[in-house]
Amino acid sequence: MDLTTKQENQLRNTRWFHATLLRHLESLKNGIDVKFNLGSELDFGPGFYITPDFEQAKKFINKQVDVLNQSLLDNDIFESEREVGIVLEFNIPNFVDIFKDSIYNCQYFAKHKKIESELDFAEFVVLNRENPDEIQHNFDFIYGVQTDDNPVQSLYMYHRGEITKEELLEEFRKPYSFKQLSIHNQSFCDTMRIIKVYQAKTGEELLKWQ
Repeated sequence: MDLTTKQENQLRNTRWFHATLLRHLESLKNGIDVKFNLGSELDFGPGFYITPDFEQAKKFINKQVDVLNQSLLDNDIFESEREVGIVLEFNIPNFVDIFKDSIYNCQYFAKHKKIESELDFAEFVVLNRENPDEIQHNFDFIYGVQTDDNPVQSLYMYHRGEITKEELLEEFRKPYSFKQLSIHNQSFCDTMRIIKVYQAKTGEELLKWQ
């Protein structure tokens, strides 16, 4: 894959972060299952999602935790434990080499907008989000932009006939600065090891997690 200097610099990050819930930590310490989130509506389909932006990871999981805990309060406060968000750190130094290596099938989404000569980001996201129970592509790694905070709401409006397919695609093409990398290669996931764990609310490193 041909990459610009800017794209190469983005992939040269060595610190990568994964946002999740504390109750998943024990499972992740034992290894990453690349199909764990099969059935979840995600931009690039089932995979292990990481970002080079620690603040982005914190914001993502903190918002999820707030929604989940409010739901618990609404249902039965005495029967449910409150969720806690954490951020895992991985040291991965070689994504530039991976994206340039022909043995891997990689995709880099540089922009939200439609470019006729390239795979369309919005159409790809809709395909994955509308078919969460099945893998829709054969990419090993995908890096690039992500949708805004409300893709589920936009899909809901589309299915109710409140917006057209083109209006849905335009929603997903709105600029959003966050970047993500999804890993769909189980062999690579088997090599990944957690090096640090952080409490998502405070950003404080947890020292007793192993």
